[in-house]
Amino acid sequence: MIEVLIAVLVLAVGLLGVAGMQLSALRSNQAAYERSVATIMASSIAERMAANRASAQGGAYNLAMGGAACPAPGGGTLASQDLTDWLTEMRGNGALGPTSCGSVQCDALTDVCVVTVQWNDSRSTVSGTETPQLVLEVRL
Repeated sequence: MIEVLIAVLVLAVGLLGVAGMQLSALRSNQAAYERSVATIMASSIAERMAANRASAQGGAYNLAMGGAACPAPGGGTLASQDLTDWLTEMRGNGALGPTSCGSVQCDALTDVCVVTVQWNDSRSTVSGTETPQLVLEVRL
């Protein structure tokens, strides 16, 4: 009888270990997915800037990180519409969520633009407070 009790105890500890590993794998998968989406989002605005190169070189795509609110620029220019669409896509379902934000800083002298994408990584971290950033530097 004691042998059966010990066997059940060992099995229970083993199953808890397997459940812990599964949880860790799910968190890692979520973080990898979010990094992939952030890379796609950064590439998306970089391609839009390349298509509208003159405006990007003129600073029309420059956008500061807006903090918690992260307002879309709005406006009637193609650059403003591209930025608004980019932020809307980033916050959409299946993307990075409503707390995500982005910034673009272009240097007219070197034709280098730095695109930053920031999001809340609360679903894939233990603490729930991580705010990772992906930075992409592109030359127009």
